Amino acid sequence: MNIGFISLGCSKNLVDTEIMMAILSKSGHRIVNSPERSDLVIVNTCGFIDDAKEEAIDAIIEAGQLKESGIIKYLMASGCLVQRYGKELLEEMPELDGIVGISRFKEIAAAVEAVVKGQKVAWISDPPSSFIESGRRLLSTPDGMAYMKIAEGCNNHCAYCTIPSIRGGLRSKPLAEIEKEGIYLVRQGVKELVLIAQDTAAYGKDIDGQCGLPRVLEVLGGIEGLEWIRVMYLHPLHINTPLIESLASNPKVLPYLDIPIQHVSDKVLTAMNRRHDGDYLYQLFSRLRKEIKDLVLRTTVMLGFPGEEEKDFTLLSEFLDELQFDWLGAFVFTPEAGTRAAAMDQQVPPEVARERRDQIMQQQRAITRAKNIQRIGRQEKILVSSRLEKNLYLGRGYYQAPEVDGLTIIKSSKNLRKGELVPVQLKAVRHYDLIGEM
Repeated sequence: MNIGFISLGCSKNLVDTEIMMAILSKSGHRIVNSPERSDLVIVNTCGFIDDAKEEAIDAIIEAGQLKESGIIKYLMASGCLVQRYGKELLEEMPELDGIVGISRFKEIAAAVEAVVKGQKVAWISDPPSSFIESGRRLLSTPDGMAYMKIAEGCNNHCAYCTIPSIRGGLRSKPLAEIEKEGIYLVRQGVKELVLIAQDTAAYGKDIDGQCGLPRVLEVLGGIEGLEWIRVMYLHPLHINTPLIESLASNPKVLPYLDIPIQHVSDKVLTAMNRRHDGDYLYQLFSRLRKEIKDLVLRTTVMLGFPGEEEKDFTLLSEFLDELQFDWLGAFVFTPEAGTRAAAMDQQVPPEVARERRDQIMQQQRAITRAKNIQRIGRQEKILVSSRLEKNLYLGRGYYQAPEVDGLTIIKSSKNLRKGELVPVQLKAVRHYDLIGEM
């Protein structure tokens, strides 16, 4: 049977999709890259914020229209939205033939078989107590790179976040499995591993109470053929001296860190339950820039958290102007049901929050452009991801994470292979992207 996937949300969800695709392929099914060519479509959903939930619902509705018109026969959903709303989703969306929660996604082949036999599948259970998101994958990322999920779940319990209630507590992937997967992926041609989790800096705390990320970096750094290790989603509270030393000394770890701060106002940080203050962030980023050469920094901030006043917003804007992050994402607070923040007083009007977000993004555009202009004239290794047309390719430098940052456009009279690292002279900037020549 031809099976198509629509994978929504974060890269962590994408890893689950790739595992499901491998399981179904091994079971004799054919994975196709278009819903219109499918007999069965599986929508792997996100359920973190309202926009993500709406996107998931829209994707299910659109796939349901394909089913209604006879183009596909079956429709299933998996992922966070399914885990969060369970049978309610199945009842309210009759176009769905089955749903599979995050604890049972590795049973997807059996679930598909049951649906084909006419059963209305609703396989949902509590989040697992150990790391289960391992196994062979059918990579769907551009040639030369792959995500590696090193942990799942979270123990941070930020006041606005539903992740612990959906995905459960922190569960670190055994180090031996990380090494085994790293070796396997490199043999598949992967040059860059992008390490992901809800909080990569918390890796290992569920095992022995210590940050085990330095050991992960050491093990992966020893894999022959792996050239780049990129670390994403580091909670600033868990970045300690051993981790900084590991990040700075491992030659395969890119000097690129993604550290979501959310805010800098002490009042807002306390209400968010981030468990540090603004001074901590100043000291941390000063130290990181001092100890890691050519460091590129990405962060995420939240606007409109309950109680955020104009003076708090001004503090954040001034902090971002002073720190000059290379890349930044900004989003508006959403009062998610079941979170402490949803019940807090002093909710900020959505229109005010959106205006503040837009101001931050306008401020950041100028900073990112200036940072990119400073790179003109440098020669950088670029990981080639695709070919646009003759003599024109797309790729990324170490200063660009996949999906969330800009790209590097490469002009070359020679044929370039996707998935290879090539030396490129940076020549110009276009919006968020850089332009270079071989």
